[in-house]
This record gives sequence, structure tokens and C-alpha cells, in this order.
Amino acid sequence: MKLYSNTITNLKLRASWGQLGNQNIGLYPYASFVNIGGSNYLFGDLVTTGASLNEMANSKIKWETTEASDIGLDLSLWSKLTVTADYYYRKTNDILLRLDVPQMIGLTAPYQNAGVVENKGWELSVNYHNNIGDFTYDITANLSDVKNKIVDMKGINKTGLQVNLEGNPMSSLYGYQAVGYFKDAEDVAHSAKQFGTVAPGDIKYQDMNGDSIINNLDQKVLGSVIPRYTYSLNVDLGYKGFDFSMFIQGVGEANGYLYGQGIMPFNMGGTVQEQHKDHWTPDNTDAKFPRFAFNEINNEQNSSFWMKDASYLRLKNIQLGYSLPKSVLQKVSIQNLRIYVSGQNLFTFDKFWDGYDVEAPVSDGGWYPQLKIYSVGLDVKF
Repeated sequence: MKLYSNTITNLKLRASWGQLGNQNIGLYPYASFVNIGGSNYLFGDLVTTGASLNEMANSKIKWETTEASDIGLDLSLWSKLTVTADYYYRKTNDILLRLDVPQMIGLTAPYQNAGVVENKGWELSVNYHNNIGDFTYDITANLSDVKNKIVDMKGINKTGLQVNLEGNPMSSLYGYQAVGYFKDAEDVAHSAKQFGTVAPGDIKYQDMNGDSIINNLDQKVLGSVIPRYTYSLNVDLGYKGFDFSMFIQGVGEANGYLYGQGIMPFNMGGTVQEQHKDHWTPDNTDAKFPRFAFNEINNEQNSSFWMKDASYLRLKNIQLGYSLPKSVLQKVSIQNLRIYVSGQNLFTFDKFWDGYDVEAPVSDGGWYPQLKIYSVGLDVKF
């Protein structure tokens, strides 16, 4: 490589493989224990403290194991440009699950080493630093992606807002496919039966199996909250006594979900928000929110209606500073003096629900939003 030593200052190919056990499996339920005091019995007129066996155990339980493989490249050009790239594959076996047992046993099902999850992904980091006279600059860009998939759950199918189903990412969003609002009374009469008293302006769900009844058989995986294409950009500039830094981060693809008091006025003690004014009426059929319906459950169902694009770009931090020249500071016995102004979370570009933090993608409205912070500072070193 001597012929290229002025151009290629570093070149390394990497490959690795390893296994790691996960000991964080709670109380390591390998044995059954008798609980004293949790089950009281009545003998005659006296209540007597009892003991009971409530949970099955698994004497063959063991740690979860993650197996990881990685290939990578480290490259430096002209001592100024650095590139690091990796592709990895991680597979976790023997994940602890409670598999179904007959209810006649009368005990809670034991944990078993049954689940398998895999992650495939890549990471790329590029840094370039140089100077033009007194002007210096250092720029670092990062981009990564991961595909998460549950390989095996031993057929366990649980329902809820977030579920773990074979062939899908962990904690996938799960619910009904919304197809807009009911237009009028005729639309309600000729559509599948839904929840409670349905009226024009309510959310309409897709009848997935064609049985004219909307129930849990019509639910499906709607999206994933695990981000894809995570990226960041860090910029550091300098000119004589001035310095400037900026950090931008974001996600290229993800889903988010709003529920509870975040979507329905007065729900769980929530208040009416300004955006709730844009609700369905016969004169406002393209509204952001369905009709106001008190004590009705149709519009509160988990559905794609409340799911939003959670991709974003955020200016996380920006700072501008100035350090006084050493020749000036020596006269007053100060080693260093720097003044600066900075800001955090100054702007975010996203398509998420108004007023809610896109970095908390599944929210009931209880998350306090991230604040914009403006700062002025002085650093002095004697």
C-alpha cells in the first residue's frame, strides 16, 4: 500500500462473531414457592392466614442468548476524511415467554425459553475535517437502519394497542383499519355493525373478513414504532476567536400513535384543546377529529385513524461563541474567557399530532413536551 500512502492513510476490514447471555430475567423463576398470607381461609368464625401455590415453575429455565455477527470497514483518506461502515445481524434465542396451559391446572403458566427475535441493520459514519487558512471545520454525518422481526413466539397471539406477533416487529401497533368517516345515516345503515351507537361523523372501520360485524377478527398490524433510517449531522466551525456548533438528528421512517386524553375531549380528566375545534359536523366533513360523542366507544377504538407518521428532523442544539484573545486576557490575569449563546430544540419538522412530542411516539397526552431553551453564558478560567 506504499504507493497509496499519501491518499489512503488507514484501511481496515473487520469481522466479528460472538454470543452473550442475558441474566436480566427477573427472579429466575426456576422453582415454585408457597405464598404465605396471600390466601386467607375461614374456619368457623375465625379468619386464618393461609398459604397457597399460585405459579408454576420451570426447572430447565436458562438465560436468553444473543448471537451477533458483524462485518465492517474503517477507511481514512488524506488524513481528513474518515468512513466507518458496518453491517450486522443479531439473533436472540430462548426469550422467556409464558406459553398457554390449560386453565384447569389452576396455576399461572411458567416461563419457558421459547421466543426468537432477529435484528438486521447497517451503520455508516462519515467525518471530514480541514481548514482554509484560519477557518476550520469538522463535519460528521451518521446514518443507520435496522429491521426488527419476531421469528418465533410459539403461536402466542395477544391483542392490545401494541403486540408481539410472529413475522412482525416487536411492539407493533395493532388495531382496526380506518376508512374515513360515516357520511350520513344511509352509510351507517348499509355498513358493518360497529361499537355502540354509531352516527354520521364517526370513524368507519374496514370489515376485513366480510362478516358485516366489526370485532377483534378485523384487527391487523398497522405499523411499527421502531425507527428506520436514523440520522444525525454534527457541524463544528471555527474562525479566529469565533466558534459555531450545530447538532441535527432525525428519523426517516416510523409510526406514532395518540390515544386516551390526547384524542378525546374530557377523556380521563383531559381538557379540550384548540385543535379539537376542528371536529366533524355536517358543514365540516374533512375535519381532523370525528364528531363529539359522549359516552360512546366507537371512536376510541385502536385504529389507523390515530396513527401518524413519526418521522422527523430536529435541530437539537446550536451554539455560537467567542473567546477573547490571549493577549488581552493576560493583562488581567485570565487564562480564558468565552461568551456564548445557545439554543436547544429550536425547531422540529414532522407530521405528527400537533402539540405532542414525536420522540414519544405512543402517547396518551401525558408526556410533557420537550422545551425550547435559549441560553446566554460566560466561561472564565483564571
